[in-house]
Amino acid sequence: MECREVRELADAFVSEQVLVETAQAIVAHLDRCSACQAEMEGLRRLRASVRSAYLGSSDLSPRREFVAAMDARLRSEALRGRATSWRRTWLAIAATLALVLGGGLGLRGLGVAGFTAIVHAAVGDHRFCAVAFKLTERPISLEQASRVYDDPVDGSLQAVELSRTELSGGPIRILERHSCVYEGRRFAHLVLGYKHQPISLVVTPDERLLRRLPGASAPADGSVVSLRPVDGFQVAAFRGPHHVVVLISSLSDDDLREVAGSMEASVSRALKGM
Repeated sequence: MECREVRELADAFVSEQVLVETAQAIVAHLDRCSACQAEMEGLRRLRASVRSAYLGSSDLSPRREFVAAMDARLRSEALRGRATSWRRTWLAIAATLALVLGGGLGLRGLGVAGFTAIVHAAVGDHRFCAVAFKLTERPISLEQASRVYDDPVDGSLQAVELSRTELSGGPIRILERHSCVYEGRRFAHLVLGYKHQPISLVVTPDERLLRRLPGASAPADGSVVSLRPVDGFQVAAFRGPHHVVVLISSLSDDDLREVAGSMEASVSRALKGM
């Protein structure tokens, strides 16, 4: 089981709502992954603190009238065979709240004039997909996305390999390839690893992107430009034959430019062959 799967199941695991086989797989992962172990312990402490605060607060206790009215309402709905409908309604509300809260957190601090929606979404996708594993929609493989959405970009990136496996700061690896959605925008997403930091490489067909960003002019094919940092993340980009490729990371600008330069030839070659 990978970190992404463990963290997606963290709430259910702490609440003891997973199957025995799944729990065993999570425990096996935690035994060898200190990062996920710390995340799980933090979640347990948070849940315990919230529960303690809630139970100890008279202001947060539901009024008896409300409890009685809700109980009567639910019993009435169940008797009329509409319990399933109510469950779907509450799930929809919960999903909407999760999307609003997640989107709001991802966009906080990004209101720099001139930045386009694609950069907002790319940075948010890096934060919630490559760093926190908290997307509201589970990523799918590039192969599956290529079949479902008939997008040649997905198929092209599936075959991309590193042109150099060693950079000035050590080895670089492709950790994951998938198609994911952030705020309604689907990305072909490569997650790279360099200096123990994740780097998101996402592709968009919007070639006007770089011309609309302050501090960056439209580059010639093959050249890498640095964009202004966004919410603490460095952003770099290069233009291929038909697409703009955006890279986001917590690394320094020099490191990110080096990674972008090392990926440019192989990614551009793959996109050119679409």
